[in-house]
Amino acid sequence: MSSTPVRFATDRRCRVVTGRWISPFSGNVIQNASEADIDHVVPLKWAWDRGANHWSDANRERFANDPVNLLPVEASLNRSKGAKGPTEWLPPSGQCSYVARFSRIMKKYQLEPRPSETVWIQDFLQRCRS
Repeated sequence: MSSTPVRFATDRRCRVVTGRWISPFSGNVIQNASEADIDHVVPLKWAWDRGANHWSDANRERFANDPVNLLPVEASLNRSKGAKGPTEWLPPSGQCSYVARFSRIMKKYQLEPRPSETVWIQDFLQRCRS
């Protein structure tokens, strides 16, 4: 959500042109909407491979549109992340918050990470608490 009123391209209010978003991945302020993406913290493909493929269409839609799983971030960082989980990609800043949020979402939707991913996430969050 923008911290200032957004400006739309036309009166139809279909496409945002400007606003003010603070990227949790970098701490940078994004004002040009073309430089931002809405990131799925837990990527759709990652979730699919860890249990979402067994969900109903309604549950998949709920997951894809859950505001807790959506963050405005730099397009370049979102694209470098792709469908990777935290064992393969971390943001340049806010790593502990990112992994904690990822873990909460994973648990909320009862996703089944690989055993090595579970260990990695637990170890990472333990280091964050130290």
